[in-house]
Amino acid sequence: MLQTTQLDAVTQYRMARTIFGRDLYNVAAYYVDGLLIDTGFHYLAEQFFQAVQEKNVEQIVNTHFHEDHIGANYLFEQRRGLQAFAHPLAIPLIENPPAKLKIYRAVVWGVPAPAHPQVIGATLTTAKHSFQVLHLPGHSQDHLGLYEPMQGWLFSGDLFLSVKVRALRFDEDILATMHSLRRVIALPLRFLFCGSGKIIEPPQELLKKKLRFYEDVQHRVAALHQKGWEPEKIRDAVLGKEGVWPWMSQGEFSKLNLVKAFLSCRPPKSC
Repeated sequence: MLQTTQLDAVTQYRMARTIFGRDLYNVAAYYVDGLLIDTGFHYLAEQFFQAVQEKNVEQIVNTHFHEDHIGANYLFEQRRGLQAFAHPLAIPLIENPPAKLKIYRAVVWGVPAPAHPQVIGATLTTAKHSFQVLHLPGHSQDHLGLYEPMQGWLFSGDLFLSVKVRALRFDEDILATMHSLRRVIALPLRFLFCGSGKIIEPPQELLKKKLRFYEDVQHRVAALHQKGWEPEKIRDAVLGKEGVWPWMSQGEFSKLNLVKAFLSCRPPKSC
């Protein structure tokens, strides 16, 4: 599935792999004024590449190295001579993607072909717009966003998925995520363009709710830990018992990961 939506001068390409008539997981790329932000995933790389041929793509930015954001990079390199821009930490990971992925990632997105991005600078300009490049780590250490202050646009990658995300990926930094949320909450924003396909107008209240949710979990975890509770018991009390995510992700996502992430930060004020 690949759907196109227009909002202001921004074109969204929302895509998902469809199996047995069901869309597995939505991701989105965005085009504005010659700039393409992310390139989707391997299984739809050719379809996506063909879909954007109607646009005059002059620059590409990857918000981070995950396989659902870099899938068509290699096609733009091979056929258009366009190398994406990315955070320095992302470059070796995009140049040398893993040969194998966890089963759920291989089924939903597929292993990306190697590509050769360039280091992004502090700003990025197009004919009509100037974007500030914001390092917003947490979801990954190389994660960045593009902020256009004149329009109030923030292309935020995977900084915001939903308000109450109770499971954490094993390699996410929850403390960095909270810091990144505080940073973007302080910005005058009109639209948040999310890597999941959500477009939020205005986004501040939802961003604040997400931050408050994490702060509440943080303090509840700390309080129960001081009582001597084990992480699994804290998880059940604060977040509920595990659902299907640990099984589906082969342990990469879990509620217990979120609890342990907060327990690794003491005292809580340092979070």
